[in-house]
Amino acid sequence: MERTITVSERVYAALQRQAGRTRQSPDTLAENWLRQHLDLEHYPELEWRQGPGGWRVGIKDTALDVYTVVGYSHAGYNPLEIAGELLPRLSPEQVRAALRYYAEYPDEIERILARSETEASKAWLYRSLGPEAYRRLTGQSDQPRIQKAFPRWRDTPSTD
Repeated sequence: MERTITVSERVYAALQRQAGRTRQSPDTLAENWLRQHLDLEHYPELEWRQGPGGWRVGIKDTALDVYTVVGYSHAGYNPLEIAGELLPRLSPEQVRAALRYYAEYPDEIERILARSETEASKAWLYRSLGPEAYRRLTGQSDQPRIQKAFPRWRDTPSTD
């Protein structure tokens, strides 16, 4: 059974803009957002927060987002390694909650990861080439938003 809700013209216009950016209908986008927001009660370790790229799900009482945990998981780390070595402020339960959320809403997190990867690549180029060579190569004079996109540990030689 479908129900109708009423929103202001301003909210509907914003919904239409976002739907256009994500190539979804406003109805589908609203349904997905509402379901995700309401389903978050199943993840007490997580919360919605607004950042420079828009709203996303983060881990409560930290500055970390779910996509950060998922990125490490994609790199081959298990929850205990992520919590114990890479993000020691997180408990294994918080890491598992982030991964469970990702399993339920992969499209949302994959979109964020794709944007993040693009910005990280731009930042790496900017740092590697310098401002002038970056501008000549890309045609963009502005510095990328993420200046320290690759953690320093990736730039240091391994001691293994």
